[in-house]
Amino acid sequence: MSNCSQRKGLRPNMVASAVIVLLGGLSSVSYAKEQCLDDREPVVSLDFGSRYKADSKSRSDIDTESDAEVTNALKTIDVFIQDLTRLVGKAQTEEDPEKQVAMSTCVLDAVYDWAKADALSDLRTMNAKLAAPARLGAIAIAYAEAASLIPDKKVEKQVIETWLQARARATMNFFDNEATNGASRNNLRAWASLAVGQIGIISKQMELVDWSIESNRTMIAGSADDGSLPLEMRRKKYALHYQLHALTPLVTSIAMLCSAGYGNGDADLARLGTIANFTIEGVNNPAIVEALVGAHQSTEPGIKANTASLAWLEPYVSLTEDKSISGELAGLRPLRNSKLGGDVTRIYGNKRIDCSTDAVR
Repeated sequence: MSNCSQRKGLRPNMVASAVIVLLGGLSSVSYAKEQCLDDREPVVSLDFGSRYKADSKSRSDIDTESDAEVTNALKTIDVFIQDLTRLVGKAQTEEDPEKQVAMSTCVLDAVYDWAKADALSDLRTMNAKLAAPARLGAIAIAYAEAASLIPDKKVEKQVIETWLQARARATMNFFDNEATNGASRNNLRAWASLAVGQIGIISKQMELVDWSIESNRTMIAGSADDGSLPLEMRRKKYALHYQLHALTPLVTSIAMLCSAGYGNGDADLARLGTIANFTIEGVNNPAIVEALVGAHQSTEPGIKANTASLAWLEPYVSLTEDKSISGELAGLRPLRNSKLGGDVTRIYGNKRIDCSTDAVR
């Protein structure tokens, strides 16, 4: 149970004592208790099939019943991630040091509960193994932000980081040895790269950092000359949707590694720019993608209709200072994505990330 969870069944004398203790510091302590995460049972096992019909070669035909089952199977962990990012975002912007530490401790304690339970260790299907890395990365990002505000809790941090490293290595093994040829190189690999890279930064494990760098490099190198990602274009009516889905972790991963001092890992930022500009042009005019793949796109046209899929623009502009795309951000901020840390504008907005050196390496 999280140390910050609300306790039930206090005896009257205990309540009276608590009131006396709180008189001198009511605002910070009561605020922390109200905002602390409710207990959420750690998700250890995931077992579900595909969202798509079995005979859909392009994986573009949704099986309504199976899609609902997958969403339901992931609901507990997705809500947990939303709770983590909400609270860590408040902690990062809190001016009262006591409240800041209290809220960050709530986040750390919640992740500690999941680490002790060895969450996400029993992934029973291929699809569970493909879906887990994006969630693992989200937890790692939230933990990293919370831990940076807490000077102590060394035992808990060690338990959490040992768990994260084990899950990262399992992820690497899966994508290197078990994943299908497509999944090992498409948006799913990009989400795995983001998770493994963040955990490598936290633990200073170069094996993990290098795997992330190589994954990002391979993703960019696999793009077409026009900036489209061939493996995502195979998804027919969902081609633009998955192009956006791939850029979200890819761009963020490169920016995250650069911010941590690992440079760009020889990532071709000029080619990344071509990918980004193709994507934005496609969002503004899906007919560009439709002509390429021969199918009407599920993505609605226009930047404002797709803000939920464009959080990657913040780290991208921080990396490249691309003025044409920077202009697209006007009126869209704050951009949010719970799997990238919540308020991505808070993390990357109006910042310049220098990727010119590999200071740490």
